[in-house]
Formats: sequence, structure tokens, C-alpha cells
Amino acid sequence: MNYTDTPATPRWAASSRARVIAASRVIGTCFATIITLAVLGLFVVAPLLHIGFSPVLTGSMRPAYAPGDLLVTAQADVSSLNPGQIAVFTPPGETVPYAHRITAISGSPAQPVLTTKGDANPAPDSWRATLSQPQVPVVIAIVPSAGNALLWIQNPVPRALLTALFGLTLTGGAVRWILKAAPHQISPTTPDPAV
Repeated sequence: MNYTDTPATPRWAASSRARVIAASRVIGTCFATIITLAVLGLFVVAPLLHIGFSPVLTGSMRPAYAPGDLLVTAQADVSSLNPGQIAVFTPPGETVPYAHRITAISGSPAQPVLTTKGDANPAPDSWRATLSQPQVPVVIAIVPSAGNALLWIQNPVPRALLTALFGLTLTGGAVRWILKAAPHQISPTTPDPAV
């Protein structure tokens, strides 16, 4: 018996290991692609389509949405507004926008005066909001609990950390791709020009 012989690795073990590595690469690539598309959609496509995102801070519109939810808004012409829609606007005398349901519209179509009410409030809002701009955001979708993440991201420290993490991820992926491609591009038969 020759003790220098080492048993050969079974062929099935090597091929299953290769399949696991290939599958993990595909999953990693899919995950990175989804994250990249989400970031591009959020920061590039959404502003081009005038889609906005607003976190819910109060419970005045329960049960339609609750604090911590995320409102997805789209611009609508003020002349096309109807009672029942939820408009996002800054009421007279206030400094922050509200997202309340329109209960009545008066005035001219170009400058409507809105009467609004929070669904959870017992009475209509005390203000009458005159819209002087040609368009106003209206709620088109609600994402439960996602507003908390947006509020967290809006703080300077988490925003800086996420920006740095995104940059490091892109840089790491590019370096890995370069290092992986480099051995295939160098030919061992190429003569050295210095010789």
C-alpha cells in the first residue's frame, strides 16, 4: 500500500460545491441589482415623475393610515380635485404639510378653496385652504410602517452612514470585478518589452 496516495475528492462533492458557489453568486447579484434599482427608483425616477413620499406623524387619518406609515403622492391639477381625495398641503397659519381628506371644494377651478377633515377627527378642520399653485400632491398609495424608516434616514448621521455604505458597496463590487477579470486579461506568452 502506498501512503503517498491521497484519496480523490468525489466528483459529486466538487460539483455540488461549485453549484452552491454559483447559486450564492446569482443570489448576491440579484440582491445587489434589486437594491440598486430601488435606490435609482427612489432618487432618480420618482422625482422625474413627480412622485413624493411623506411619513405620517399623527393619527388624525386613522383608519386610512397610522403614524409611521408612508404616503406615496403624485401631482394632480387643482382643477381635477374631488371630494374624497386625500390632498397634501400646508394650511393657512401652519408651517408643516397636512394630508387630510377633501370634504368640499368651493371657489374657482383655478384656485379652489378646500374644506378638509382628518378621518379620525370629530369635526372638519378649522381652516379653508386656498390653493394658488396649479398642482397639489394627492395620496396614491400607503406603505405601512415604512414612514419610520424614512424619518430615520432623514437624520444626518444615518443618512451619512447609508451614503458611505452604498459607496463602499459599489467600490467593493468594482474592485472584486477588476481583480476577478485581471488574470484572464494577462497573457503569459506576451513578451516583456523591456527585455
